Amino acid sequence: MEKGKDLSIQEVISTNQGFYQALQNDVREIVAGEKEKMRRRHFVLPLAYSDFRELFMSFGNICLLNRNQEKGFVIDEDNESIIKQLYCYATNNTAFAGDLNKGILLQGKYGCGKTLLLETYSLLHNHIVKKYSLNQPLLLFIKSVELQEHIIKQSASAFAKRPLIIDEFGRESKTVMDYGNVSRPISELLSLRSDVGTLIHGTTNFTLATLSSDEFYGGMIGDRLKAMFNFITLKGESRRV
Repeated sequence: MEKGKDLSIQEVISTNQGFYQALQNDVREIVAGEKEKMRRRHFVLPLAYSDFRELFMSFGNICLLNRNQEKGFVIDEDNESIIKQLYCYATNNTAFAGDLNKGILLQGKYGCGKTLLLETYSLLHNHIVKKYSLNQPLLLFIKSVELQEHIIKQSASAFAKRPLIIDEFGRESKTVMDYGNVSRPISELLSLRSDVGTLIHGTTNFTLATLSSDEFYGGMIGDRLKAMFNFITLKGESRRV
């Protein structure tokens, strides 16, 4: 059998009159495929806001009971606007005040209820996925300090594509010693997730300016955070008693 001939680009073009159009068709197919991947990343709930609100309150009560707290989950003027935004995000509604292709980083003062809101969101999401055996990944809700310990034991790549909600983002040590070498586990993870475009959510007590400072993640990671997160502020004082 005659060995195949390696063609030059000029020979390829001369024998393929539709060269340009063929490449354009390829581009359209690739773009359509990537957009479909982006669409599938969103778990779209088919709920009216009134139903979502009631379910959110119920699962919020479960979160409080898991913390050994019998007080009821309260929706008020401080947190309802955030719950509405979570609803718009969960239903892929264009009324969402941000970019639906980014994650949510919920900012606010200590004790104002950030953790409870996103923990409730993840509990509701995961319950629906498991109850109906949906082909959707579960959300891993994890504190930044615990996540950093897992990264040190395993690797950042082990968490590069897994859907995450990082609680108390920025509270972990920014550098750790690993067999005599200085490493930055969370910074490495953020870089990896930024490169592959996986959604990530979180809560933090810090502003973007603080997170971007040299004492935290630095300007390069801070710039990536803007591309990864919608920064949403939860108002109000501490709810802890």
